[in-house]
Amino acid sequence: MKDLKVEVSEIKEHCGANLKVGDFFEVTGYGKIIVPDVQKGTCMFALQSLIPFLISKQREDELPKEDWVKETEYLCCPDPHGVVFKIYAKN
Repeated sequence: MKDLKVEVSEIKEHCGANLKVGDFFEVTGYGKIIVPDVQKGTCMFALQSLIPFLISKQREDELPKEDWVKETEYLCCPDPHGVVFKIYAKN
């Protein structure tokens, strides 16, 4: 499974969890989420919408060539005025 970095790339209008552009967390191995000590945390509402995708993104090498997960780099939190995340594969 790929290790991922999920970074705040844009705040459209506001973020109720006070995330800032550049804040990030990592998903490693089999589902471990790591938030750097310098950050106070991440948003559980954003996590709930990202997690199904992140699991697929970790396994994208196993997906069919035409699967949309491979070409998707950006996802939004559930608040349409909130955060846009960029997902990077670390491997």
